[in-house]
Amino acid sequence: MSSLSHHGSRSGKVLGKLVLVLFAFVLLFETVPRFLRIPGLEPEALAPEYVTSESAKKFEPHPYLIMTPKPGAWGVGTASEKTHGASGFRGAEIPLAKPEGGLRIACLGGSSTYGTGPSKDAFTWPARLQTILSEELPDRPVDVLNGGVPSWNSFEALENLAFRVLPYAPDIVLIYLATNDAECAMWPDPTFDNRHYRMSWPTYRPSPIEPILEKSVLYLTWRKYATDYLSQRADLGFVSKVVPEGEVGAALRQLQVPPELRSPPDTGFINFQRNLVSILAIAQAHGAQPVLMTQAMYSKDPESDHLTHGRTRLAAQQRMTEIVRAVAQERGVPLVEIEPDLEAAAAKQVAETGQQTLFVDDVHLTDEGTAFVANRLAQELKRLGVL
Repeated sequence: MSSLSHHGSRSGKVLGKLVLVLFAFVLLFETVPRFLRIPGLEPEALAPEYVTSESAKKFEPHPYLIMTPKPGAWGVGTASEKTHGASGFRGAEIPLAKPEGGLRIACLGGSSTYGTGPSKDAFTWPARLQTILSEELPDRPVDVLNGGVPSWNSFEALENLAFRVLPYAPDIVLIYLATNDAECAMWPDPTFDNRHYRMSWPTYRPSPIEPILEKSVLYLTWRKYATDYLSQRADLGFVSKVVPEGEVGAALRQLQVPPELRSPPDTGFINFQRNLVSILAIAQAHGAQPVLMTQAMYSKDPESDHLTHGRTRLAAQQRMTEIVRAVAQERGVPLVEIEPDLEAAAAKQVAETGQQTLFVDDVHLTDEGTAFVANRLAQELKRLGVL
């Protein structure tokens, strides 16, 4: 009995020491990061503003369109100014009623239209186009509505035109789409309604204990690094993409194209062609002149398997571009060739100086890039007799 008692006493001491070590660890984990900045454990990393502050959000959920720009202004006077008018469009608010004799142009697209790259509202290509046309048509009021939203593809553009843009009675509808639809087409198991790629904006319903748990550094660390909570709660970072489990999902999360997705089926390309035709038909049915544009893309590594600028993405992008050209020809709709001119200009810069200054990345434009697009558009709209 004394041997068993001695063994139990030793086990109790070991357990007690383990409890003390665990307690000390928790105590250190809960206190040290509050006084010292430790990489990865900063408050802004563990509890980002987009989770804790509604006012920090630039986008909000929408019943038909996943998300739309939230009215307000962010970064005014900084290197990344973004303003959304009261109606949720980028830039200054445009009155619903069109002025007598006015010219109203609506622009449909994703982040390249919205202006993810440009430094200010006035430097997006729709805003620049308005400035150019206002100078060239001084006797005619000109409004250019920026209907682009990051991550949107032709599915959202179709609904956006029908529900948000048409009330402004546009005379011309400019359509700058391709690259986001290319990604939809590359996604696993494509469907005709895009549910393979797009999911609903998640509804956040915190438990009553969540505000208490959020006071713990240990809990916030676990939530960030051991769960997908923050990725599902992100503002613009969350773009409602369905990411599958397994090796394919892991590759997509790492922005790589797995072997099984390197030859996408026709479904996504059929979707794009169908949606473009519907956008044109709706615009024309409401008295607007649609104008298609080819979307430019720049890749530093075209032979890689990178999801956004590798060979699979470039091939899908080129196929989408050919669909834009075919639809324009079949439907007798004006076409503005942005893609060859902008890509050639970037390539020329690289050949001459070793770098280009038109693209921020693979598709987003710099201030100089948006100036190129706006000037090219203004010239072509006049040449085509659209204005």
